[in-house]
Amino acid sequence: MLGAACWAAWLTCGCDDPLKSVELVAEPRVLGARVEVAGDPARAAPAPGETATITFLVATPEPPPSLGFAFVVCEAAPRRGGRAACAGEPFARASSGDGQADTASVTFDVPVDLDARGRLALLGIICPGGAPRAEGTSCDGDQAGTPVQLELELAHEDDVNASPELEPGSVEFDDAVWPEQAAVEGDCAGLGFVEVAAGSPHRIVVRLDENDRDPLPRPSKLDPSRESLQLAHFATGGDLSRAFDTIAWDTDELTREATWTAPSEPGAIRFWLVLRDFRGGSALVERSVCVQ
Repeated sequence: MLGAACWAAWLTCGCDDPLKSVELVAEPRVLGARVEVAGDPARAAPAPGETATITFLVATPEPPPSLGFAFVVCEAAPRRGGRAACAGEPFARASSGDGQADTASVTFDVPVDLDARGRLALLGIICPGGAPRAEGTSCDGDQAGTPVQLELELAHEDDVNASPELEPGSVEFDDAVWPEQAAVEGDCAGLGFVEVAAGSPHRIVVRLDENDRDPLPRPSKLDPSRESLQLAHFATGGDLSRAFDTIAWDTDELTREATWTAPSEPGAIRFWLVLRDFRGGSALVERSVCVQ
């Protein structure tokens, strides 16, 4: 499947080669981000005075990733086009050199005097297998890195955004719950992974919950009464039938299915599922299959 390379409305990143399959992870890629409020990790919208953490999902063909990154967090300026910008000086910064982290994240305190009706912006760069330069917008060496920008809402009285969730039992492979197991390099046979034959076809099913879609303020009857969601599928090999599924706000069908055909070569294949609500809330899970 071919498609656009930059896929997130609220998270944008450096674009991939448009001739590559969007769902194939053949090199390090940023697939999404998760926002968690301290003391209430299911909530994606912090209030002024609270502490929050933003963690990026960086997918790589082989575990574990070696990451460098540099981030700033600030009050978001009003949008003028597709790029996020700071309304003033950043109030939080985080950085890591090459090989010093396997997770790209930043923890920050939201200033108590911010207007809860506003938004926060994170700007920065992630350097898989490299380190950020001092200015924090590029990477050392020949690595281009992945610029990232993320805008998220603040919690306010009539609208508190929670993240959707992908519960362990909600993800199935060939009609059985798909177990979570840490990815490995090299031979994967006999280690407890789901094992499949080379070239064989399979079904991936995700069963969502009605509670995954938050209600929305509704100034008029023409406005949606709850969130829409997007489910994305990624893998390091084989052929997925689709990269994205949309769960519209007005549908009651909450089960989504994709097919996957195993590659012809044996080895471990990693999968990532990303569920997001277009407002800063997301759920990120990883699974693996062993091809024989």
